[in-house]
Amino acid sequence: MDSKSRLLQAWRFKEPDRVPIEMFLTRTACIMDLPGAAEILAFQENEADNFLGVPGFDWGFLGLDAACREEVIEDVPGRYRRTRRIFSTPAGDFTSVIRHTHDDLSGEGDPNDYFTEKHCIETLDDFRRLASAPRVRRPFAADAYNRGCAKIGGRGVPITGLFHPLGTLARSSNIDEAYAWLLAEPELMATFLERCTEQIVDSLLALPGAALADPPVFKTHALEMFIPPWLGKELFHKWVFPFDKRVNDAVHAIGGRHFAHCHGNSGEYLELFADMGLDAVDPLEPPPYGDNDLARAKRQVGRRMLLCGNIPSQVFYLDSFKPGDVRELVRRAIDAGAPGGGFTLRTTGSAHI
Repeated sequence: MDSKSRLLQAWRFKEPDRVPIEMFLTRTACIMDLPGAAEILAFQENEADNFLGVPGFDWGFLGLDAACREEVIEDVPGRYRRTRRIFSTPAGDFTSVIRHTHDDLSGEGDPNDYFTEKHCIETLDDFRRLASAPRVRRPFAADAYNRGCAKIGGRGVPITGLFHPLGTLARSSNIDEAYAWLLAEPELMATFLERCTEQIVDSLLALPGAALADPPVFKTHALEMFIPPWLGKELFHKWVFPFDKRVNDAVHAIGGRHFAHCHGNSGEYLELFADMGLDAVDPLEPPPYGDNDLARAKRQVGRRMLLCGNIPSQVFYLDSFKPGDVRELVRRAIDAGAPGGGFTLRTTGSAHI
């Protein structure tokens, strides 16, 4: 089997020729200089079974057309650089300020890692402008999607991004304010989520007219912010479940799948995830980093969702770390997850963590 066939066989809840193994290595200079990095990269390129990103929808700035420009506002050579980002949208400008370390910019660190000093959405007025903005169907880059699928071939399964309104709002805002708006501004929040959900569903349902090389697999990075300790089930049922369910129904209507990334205490929510239409979830962090027991998850939802995990990346940094410890964790994960398919083996963080 090639990697694509192996992953899809597991996702059909049938056992492939071996357990699919996901592996990603961040290719920064400080990582690639480490012993063994070249061998890991070779495994990633030639043997690992990965979901690989391809172009798809242009979601703009939280679903709005946007032009982005950057201004360097402070540059201290050898230490850090502060940059202002301005997103110009039909609802006006939204501005953030970010700080990169020297290592991030020099290639020693991760250029995608930075500290946010000011978020784009910090005030209630910002949120009102965002919620009241007119929304239209978003464009899908079908030609670029198909080229991406062709380039991947049998080396993996193509995957593309899906706008999650509440998740993107939380990541783009002062998160304390975003949580407060769930309670203090329910009408405004409902307006925002309803309009965004209508936009996403409309955009998805327009896709059958496009000739796509592969049925779309969409991924979100949102739900980890709406489970304990952040939200309980009452607020999850009110603000997450009904809107996500409508989006997932639209995904399934066009023959697609939704893969959710969710760190933390997701174990008590896996059945809810399946009920609202999720097709796959990672990374299923075990205690003490999360509350996931892989054997239990397999019993509860192992025929409803692809389960991806759950080797804790943190063990590699313990003073007591021994290679044999990881071998034992891998053995246990395969014993619990592999029977009957529906499982991929991966760490809970990428290889640079």
